Amino acid sequence: MGHGQPPLREQNRLQAREVVLDAAERLLDRSENSDFSMRELAAEAGVGFATPFNHFGSKNAIMQALSTRLIERMAARYGAVSPAGDAIDRVLAMGEFAIAQTLERPVIAKAVVSSLSVLSSTPSNVRPKSQLLWSLALGDYAGIAGDMSRLAQAVLPEQLAYSFRGCLSFWIAGELGDDRLAATFETGACTILLGFAASERRPNLLERIREASSNATDPT
Repeated sequence: MGHGQPPLREQNRLQAREVVLDAAERLLDRSENSDFSMRELAAEAGVGFATPFNHFGSKNAIMQALSTRLIERMAARYGAVSPAGDAIDRVLAMGEFAIAQTLERPVIAKAVVSSLSVLSSTPSNVRPKSQLLWSLALGDYAGIAGDMSRLAQAVLPEQLAYSFRGCLSFWIAGELGDDRLAATFETGACTILLGFAASERRPNLLERIREASSNATDPT
């Protein structure tokens, strides 16, 4: 076993989890109602019926794991580029990458995010993972006014997570088209950031709000 490698049993466990999640994504992608049964999942994954239960415990936990996987892919897409600029620039870049990742496989994304709104005896743990995504983008909080830095660290990751999730909810409901999703999130993110931005960054944010809100509005 190589140095730093997890034990073989753990490697096999992680591989089995990935096989199940891959199968779940395939089923969601081709199902007419973006759903699957646990029996269908086991068959698609080529494992015994009990295997998904053994590794996840429930279908709800599988959907949560798929949500975590989606967030991780967003972070990886962002990390592969490592956008330049200050915290404000990086948040807006993260929004672009996150939405691009969402729209890459929209059927899966809609099914996964929708599942998080279903009442369950096991609370979702997606919110802290989503907050970490925006903390990653905010980084050193450059571009944020010095006297607002502590408050920004306390509230911005959470508020950006709420804003992004809200945009996805309206998108899933059909009230927000694919073509307006990015501009809608940019409007919200800039509005949130405006109250924390250093004075020299505010004119650019205001201009971006004007432009993005115009692009996010349905032509009438």
